[in-house]
Amino acid sequence: MKNVNDLLVKPTYSVSSGGVTKILPFGTDTIALQNISWSGLNELLQVVAGNGDADLKDFGFTLSNIDGLGIMTEGDGTRYSRRFEIVMDLTAWVYKIDITLCVALAVTAFTSGNHSVDSVRIIISEVDPNGVEVHGIDDRTINTGMTNIVSAVNGAVIVNYNLSKPTKLALGNSLRVDISFNSTDTLTATSFEGVMTFFYFQEGATTKLLAESQIILHTMPALDQAFPVFRDQSAQDQLDYSGVKRWA
Repeated sequence: MKNVNDLLVKPTYSVSSGGVTKILPFGTDTIALQNISWSGLNELLQVVAGNGDADLKDFGFTLSNIDGLGIMTEGDGTRYSRRFEIVMDLTAWVYKIDITLCVALAVTAFTSGNHSVDSVRIIISEVDPNGVEVHGIDDRTINTGMTNIVSAVNGAVIVNYNLSKPTKLALGNSLRVDISFNSTDTLTATSFEGVMTFFYFQEGATTKLLAESQIILHTMPALDQAFPVFRDQSAQDQLDYSGVKRWA
């Protein structure tokens, strides 16, 4: 029988015992807020992938009856187009991406024409520290179904995006998210389009769940920065003699 004291254990590699979920709000963007009264919405819709009536995600809510909420907007009649970047602090796999946006249009003065946010384009890519694209991950256009606004009213559409496409991002690189609107804005009106920082899933002025426009990243550390862990192969681990060699 071999002497267990002469055995050298095989290295195994460890990075993490599980994945990490990162919840990042879009409300950190420093652009102007256009105030609207939520209870005065003319239309509230929700766009859900598949055949569901609602999109269930793992993000926090709070109860609220606050009626005055804000639209992050780039100004009267200006198309919403913003870029967000998330720097990776280690090489990781992003295996699922969820985005929830409340797309809103406030028409504060109306003379004529049609006004609506018709679709939202979401482009996701990996870029290096110099901002050069390493590779594209997804490019999708989501129709909102928003009705043309022909008076001084407000409309909102909750847009749900999800991507289950495991993607490896290198340490120091960034996940880039570009969000832009395709809108109808003809003739004369004062209108502000954009993304609401906070929103509700129901209309009215009663107490309800207050949600946040955000991106959720489901990540797992990659083996690139794994370190060897030498286990103590004791009797309880069942000694394994196959492939064992003595280290110099």
